[in-house]
Amino acid sequence: MFLILALLLPTSVIPAAELAWPSNSASDLAIFVSTLRFRIYTDQCSAKVPELKPRFESLMDGMNHRIQAISSDLLASDLFKDMKDKPVPAQIIAAFMDSFDDVRHNLERLDAASVCPATLQNFGDMDDDALKSGLTQSFTAVQNMIQKLNSPGAR
Repeated sequence: MFLILALLLPTSVIPAAELAWPSNSASDLAIFVSTLRFRIYTDQCSAKVPELKPRFESLMDGMNHRIQAISSDLLASDLFKDMKDKPVPAQIIAAFMDSFDDVRHNLERLDAASVCPATLQNFGDMDDDALKSGLTQSFTAVQNMIQKLNSPGAR
C-alpha cells in the first residue's frame, strides 16, 4: 500500500537553495553537482509524468552507484586527489545554486510528455565513459573556480 501511494503521489521538487549543499570538500561538491543534474530531471519528470517515476528512480539508483564508483577512481588520480580536503567558498555554492535553479525553471517550461521519455532514454543509454567525462568536467570546474577565487587578483 505504501509503495502504491509513493508511486502515485507527485515528487516534491526541492529548490536548490533548500538542499544541503556540501561545503567541506570540493570533491563532495563536484559529486553532488554531478548527481543533481540527473536528480533535477528525475524529480521533475516523476512529478509531471508519474508513470515514469519507477523507471527514473531505478535509473537514479544505478546512476548514484556508478557516480560514486567513477568518482572514487577520479579522486585516486593525481589530478583530483587534493580535492578531498579542500573547502568550498560560499560564492561557488551560490553560483551552482543559481545555475541549477535556472535549469529547474527551464525544465518546468518544457513539454514533459515529450522531454521526459527522451531524457529517460538518454540517461539509460549513458555509458561509463560519458559519465566519467561529465564527472571530470564537474571536478575540473570546481577546481578552477576555487583556484580563481583564491588567486591574488580575485580579492
